[in-house]
Amino acid sequence: MDEQTLRSCVSKLGWDVQTHGQGTFRSDHRTDEGDMQIYLRLSGDWFVASVVPFLATKGNNSFELSRWLLRMNHDLSVAKFAFDEDGDVTLTVELPTENLDEGEVEWALNELLTQATHHRAVLREAAEAP
Repeated sequence: MDEQTLRSCVSKLGWDVQTHGQGTFRSDHRTDEGDMQIYLRLSGDWFVASVVPFLATKGNNSFELSRWLLRMNHDLSVAKFAFDEDGDVTLTVELPTENLDEGEVEWALNELLTQATHHRAVLREAAEAP
């Protein structure tokens, strides 16, 4: 898969994408849990899509949050949480590009948005609990 094919595939899903640097696209999505910025790129033999930031913490991450993220990573099949270079939490899907088709891209992006919306709601509820 090349960048033009990726852009075409994502556009067919109704996602508005803008170029965001060399080999990277950005798409903004309004969800029940707020706006989600999703970055898409081809990196070597991998297709990578990330919600950045999933949770802006600027590196102020508690032990409990880190444990929760690890537990979620264990339970999630494709999407995984990580800390970016700013210390914020990201949620990412990665798929090998060899034989990657539009259906797999669609599935991965839908899973990313579904998990991001669900887990942001869970964290919001936990933060608001007495």
